[in-house]
Amino acid sequence: MKKYLIILLFLLFTVGQVSADMLPSGQKAVEVCAYFTNTAQMASTIAVYGFETNPSGLEVDLTHIISDECFKPSYKFNTYRVYGLMAANSKVASSSTYIPSADPNAYITDITLEMGTMYVPTSSSLTSVKNAYKIMRLDNTKRRLIVTPVRTEKYYVGKTDPTIEMGTVTKLSEGDTNATLTGKVFTDVSSTSPYFEALKYLKENEIVSGYADGSFKPNDTINRAEFIKIVAGAIVSQNEIDNCASHYTAKNSYMSTVFKDVTFAMVGGNEPVWYFNYVCAAKFRGFVSGYSDGTFRPTQKINFAEAAKILANAFGYGVNSTTPWYKAYVLQLEYKNAIPTTIKYFNQYITRGEMAEIIWRLKAIVTDQPSADYSDLK
Repeated sequence: MKKYLIILLFLLFTVGQVSADMLPSGQKAVEVCAYFTNTAQMASTIAVYGFETNPSGLEVDLTHIISDECFKPSYKFNTYRVYGLMAANSKVASSSTYIPSADPNAYITDITLEMGTMYVPTSSSLTSVKNAYKIMRLDNTKRRLIVTPVRTEKYYVGKTDPTIEMGTVTKLSEGDTNATLTGKVFTDVSSTSPYFEALKYLKENEIVSGYADGSFKPNDTINRAEFIKIVAGAIVSQNEIDNCASHYTAKNSYMSTVFKDVTFAMVGGNEPVWYFNYVCAAKFRGFVSGYSDGTFRPTQKINFAEAAKILANAFGYGVNSTTPWYKAYVLQLEYKNAIPTTIKYFNQYITRGEMAEIIWRLKAIVTDQPSADYSDLK
């Protein structure tokens, strides 16, 4: 009788494991790992350890994280936590019995690091995700290792380079916001939207990716930094964007200055502000020059006249000097049938949807859509 009971319990456990490992209907599993961009730079002051436990709370692995290796639980139901210690105190971690959660001098991260298994629709071509974080400091008051999100890198079938979103990470609960949406290109852009075809093209060509929640917010106005990011994405290679800072770094200096208000100090594992590389590439390519006071004003909304100048320069349309200054640039967009009829004024702040529409028409050479003329605008 005892033998049969043991067999029954074993079968119940096995069935439970198989059931737990079954994928949700219509979904596939994608592995998400996390890494720190500045572990090596911080090694002299902070020692970082990854501690993995199984569902019963028993130790699976303790790893000293010393570089930018990507880490995640070895099994989807395990727990992986990261702790920081003062480097001077890290010798205690070499003990075979060391448990960081029991060490009062080992500080857990102040936020939950997003890593593990994410479920996405089977229609998604997403294969893996890397979430990058930056180590900031050990906070002795809060007894926490302070970290901050840097970027998320999404890898897709058939794409050599990842899709990168700066200043955020992919949450396991999000799924793939780039997956095919029935009748939609973004959660708030359906096939009935006037910007559907434009955004479908831009998204498929990885020029836009939208927000982390899957939306695009086409009716929101767009600022100069956001605008330049998308224009640069349409014109400049990712490699050129990523390596632009060297063009504006003075000899024997760590400071890279593109404009007075667009700078980056390349020290201490710093990461530039999310728009830095795009503005840098745009200036290097010559399609932005900033204001007469040497600023770029990245957070300022952009109006149609300003956008027309940047776009005409970015796409290489030669222009002559005119009065007013923006006439020649607007006329170039008129010739390309690239002025949405929702544009009524030269100083009108453009929306994200209008921006997408203009870039689509120029990039894909779409000339059969209704377009406003220079003479229509005020």
